[in-house]
Amino acid sequence: MSIPTIPTPTYDQAAAFVLPFDKFQGQTLAQAHANDPAYVRWLAKQMVPRNDLGRTIKAMAAAYLAGKDQPKTNGNGHKPAPPPASAPAPEARPEHPRIYSQITRSAILHIEDALAIGKVRLFMIRYQRGQGAQATAVHYLDVEDARVLAFDLAVRGALPDGKFVDYKGSPTARDGQPLSRVFKLEDRGQNQRAPIVWQLTQGPGEVVGEGAIKPAGQPAVEIAMLLTRWQARRLGHALQAYLQAWDTARMISRQDAREKKRKE
Repeated sequence: MSIPTIPTPTYDQAAAFVLPFDKFQGQTLAQAHANDPAYVRWLAKQMVPRNDLGRTIKAMAAAYLAGKDQPKTNGNGHKPAPPPASAPAPEARPEHPRIYSQITRSAILHIEDALAIGKVRLFMIRYQRGQGAQATAVHYLDVEDARVLAFDLAVRGALPDGKFVDYKGSPTARDGQPLSRVFKLEDRGQNQRAPIVWQLTQGPGEVVGEGAIKPAGQPAVEIAMLLTRWQARRLGHALQAYLQAWDTARMISRQDAREKKRKE
C-alpha cells in the first residue's frame, strides 16, 4: 500500500501550524518550540506517524526546524535584527486526564476527566490536512448523563430515544457576553454505515430562567463527527470502565478516611 506524500510546507506555514493534540494542544509549532525544543525535535525525527494527520505533523515539525537552522539575511546580505520574542502561549488550562480519543479525517474528539467538578469534558477539534486546527469546541457533560450515554453506547451501540441534546454555557464568556455550548448525540438509524453523529456547537447565548443558557442565533463553531456502531461501542466501553474505576477509587478513599478517623 502506498503512503500518501505530504507536500513540503514553508517555514512560515510550519511555524503557524497549530498542534491539534498532546501536551501543546492549541499552540503553534513556534510556541511549542519556545517552551520545549526537544518535543518539536521528537516530532520531526522520532515520532512514528500512523495516519495522514501524523505525517502532516511530522512534516511540519521538520520544515520548522529546517527553516530555523537556516541563516536568514535581508536584502543587503546582512543578518536582520533578531525577531521579537515569540508570542506568549495561550492561557494554561487545568490538566484533564485523557479518557478516550477518536480521530477522523476532519475532526478529533477527546473525552477527558473533569470529575473533580462532577463533569466529563468533551473537547473537539476540526482540522484540515496540512493546515492544522481550524476550530475547537468544549462541552462539560454531567457525570450522571455520561453514565447513561456510556451504557447505551457500550451495550447497545445505539441511543434508545434516537437523540440526546445537552445545553450548557457561560453567562460571561471572554467577551463578557453569554456563551452557549450544545452537545448533540444522534442515532440516524440502521441503514447508515456511520449512524452515530457526535456534535459540539458554540456561539452566542441568552440567559434564561435560573441562569440556564440557550442558543441565540447561529453558532460560531460547529464540529461534527460520524461514528460507526463499533466505534461508538468502543467509546462507550472506555468511558464506562473509566467511570466505574473512578467510583471504586472514591469508595476506597472514603473507607480509608473513615478508618483513619476511627483510629484517631
